[in-house]
Amino acid sequence: MCISYAHFIIFNIIQGTSNSGTQCHYDVANNIIVQLYGTKRIRCYPPSMGVYNLHVFPDNHPKARKSQVDFDYNVSKHNNDDTINRFPHYYQNIPQPALDVTLQPGDALQIPAFWFHHVENGYSNSNMNEGSPSVSLNSFSLSKPMMIAQQIFQKASNPMGRRINKDQVPAILRALGITLLQKLDIDEITTGKEMDFIQTYLLKARYTSLNMIGDSNTTSNHTLYILTDEQNQAKNTCIDKIIPDFHLLIKGEVDGDNQDDGTGIALLVVLHLFELWAVELVGTKSVAKAWDQALLSDDGTF
Repeated sequence: MCISYAHFIIFNIIQGTSNSGTQCHYDVANNIIVQLYGTKRIRCYPPSMGVYNLHVFPDNHPKARKSQVDFDYNVSKHNNDDTINRFPHYYQNIPQPALDVTLQPGDALQIPAFWFHHVENGYSNSNMNEGSPSVSLNSFSLSKPMMIAQQIFQKASNPMGRRINKDQVPAILRALGITLLQKLDIDEITTGKEMDFIQTYLLKARYTSLNMIGDSNTTSNHTLYILTDEQNQAKNTCIDKIIPDFHLLIKGEVDGDNQDDGTGIALLVVLHLFELWAVELVGTKSVAKAWDQALLSDDGTF
């Protein structure tokens, strides 16, 4: 059991009754689970699936870092189109886990930071009702991706300063978002489609399913503010400071520590940063509306 960058380790005893579980989520720390009693089924998904398929709750939500999708909901049994329509990224192409394992007493599993995992306690392959309570020891340790992400948030905080007029916010968010995604040069995001990515995987994936965007007609007549030369310089300075950190995440190799799916981790951090910028500019209650306005072009269309 080797834990790199472990400046501290937290141990928790986790107890769960049979048929209980933990909603699919990710931790920013490295996690090792040692099963002590009973069984525990764990399904693991790479970070990129969290971005593209799992409809993660917004950062300012009490369930931040968790998937909005109920993995135990039987769509075929309930035939509920509303549920399918709320979570199209999941139900249109239900992702298969990278790992699906049932831990027995004495088994251990290491889950890297930013990897999603869904937990079912007292799982029995034959009949869930025959399962027993589950007890496990969890250890959490600092991860290098988490430390890099913290550096990114610190460097990129309030890139334009604190005196911003309300009518400037959409243009500032748009400029920051497009520039960051362009300079990351990620294959999955086609040049010229940066705002499509933000609309699909920030707004639609995280906010539309919670009805948090509101009436789009309120922004239909919005005219985009044009950034000043000084603001453009501040934007570029901000992005240039954090690009090297993002490249460390994307490469997935930091001081000999190999992280699978570095691009997925980087994109999760990107979405965190998009929300952070909006919170700093408009507050926690207006994040979705601010980005909705940022998606509008000068003539009020996408």
